Amino acid sequence: MHRVALLTCAALAASAVTGCVQRQVDVAAVAQEVGARGRACASAEAAKDIERALACWAEDAVVQPPASPQIQGLGQIRVLYAKFFTGLKTYTATTAHLEISRAGDLAFEYGVDRAVYATPQGDVLDVGKYLGVWKKVKGNWYIAALSFTSDAAAPVPVAAKQ
Repeated sequence: MHRVALLTCAALAASAVTGCVQRQVDVAAVAQEVGARGRACASAEAAKDIERALACWAEDAVVQPPASPQIQGLGQIRVLYAKFFTGLKTYTATTAHLEISRAGDLAFEYGVDRAVYATPQGDVLDVGKYLGVWKKVKGNWYIAALSFTSDAAAPVPVAAKQ
């Protein structure tokens, strides 16, 4: 009996010191939650809705846009959206892979995006890729970091419909 009590005390002490008391994370459920949040954010971007799109971002988020310096914070992201939405006709983002941390509080995704812009010379298409990091803050998922770039040196003209 003394041995069982000693082992129990040792296990409890080790647990308290190392923080070993962990809850099980349902990774599939978290992936569903982050995926739904990502689709809602992409929908806000496709609708050119700056306020709804900004609600997707952590206050201290970092963005690494192509051919530009890194930006940080909601104020700078707002300016980026205003520039991004100028002339935007259509936008889609498709996640290729989403991975959730064991703790269920961080995730990353990568995928492809496609944007068509109206220009004085006609519509142009820009296809690229992105890598995003999500973090859970006070029970909600927010984009913590995003890096994106085009696959081409410049957008390509969209063929005129006959």
